[in-house]
Amino acid sequence: MAFACCMCEAGELAARTLSSAAGMVRDAALGLTDGYIRSAIDYFEVTRARPSLAGTLVVTTWTRLGFDMVDFGWGEAAQMGSAELPLKEVALLLPNRDEGGGTVLVLGLPVSAMESFQELVKAQCSAETNL
Repeated sequence: MAFACCMCEAGELAARTLSSAAGMVRDAALGLTDGYIRSAIDYFEVTRARPSLAGTLVVTTWTRLGFDMVDFGWGEAAQMGSAELPLKEVALLLPNRDEGGGTVLVLGLPVSAMESFQELVKAQCSAETNL
């Protein structure tokens, strides 16, 4: 597991579009080069340190893992995903195997935050549609 980080003030994030926030995450992920990963592995092997994930939203993507090329003997996979989320606050991006393609977002949220999150997404999507 490798960690990329993008940071900004809450007000700045709230003032931006959802696609802008996604771009920040994408840019941070692009910084996870081969050299960065190798350096992180070396660091953790030497120090045996483990980063704390308290208060951290973990965003991970499986869109380029190549599961579409795996054949266990019964043909091409129809769907893929995690049996359970490894953390409470995780966003897992999966390839959509439907004809339209695209990406599926599996989002781990505390129950108390779900309704609020749903309203925020609706409002953001509505605002971006009206641009």
